[in-house]
Amino acid sequence: MSAIVLSLAVAIALATLPVMFAARIVGAERTAFGSAFLAVVLQLVLSAILKVLMPNEAAVLVVGVIAGSAIYAYVLGTSLLKGFVISVIALVIAFVAILLLGGSLALLASAA
Repeated sequence: MSAIVLSLAVAIALATLPVMFAARIVGAERTAFGSAFLAVVLQLVLSAILKVLMPNEAAVLVVGVIAGSAIYAYVLGTSLLKGFVISVIALVIAFVAILLLGGSLALLASAA
């Protein structure tokens, strides 16, 4: 059980870093790890609630993007538009990191 909790904590912490970097790029007021961590946790809770309440995936996507941008804007101290930009930049940073780390891990696994 503790391994699951630890894995979840590490995953959320790794998801927080791109949000923190993106907030710094757009010039948000609050760019510390704690603020970014809170924004990511709230975004995850919102996503879970939307998936339960709304059966239509397209509606979940639209409402999730708008509400997620509002979460980033409120928690990180910026505008709604910059909140949206934070989510896009964070997604790009996370995607590039996954590609780089995934390739590195595949090389390590094949060498072993």
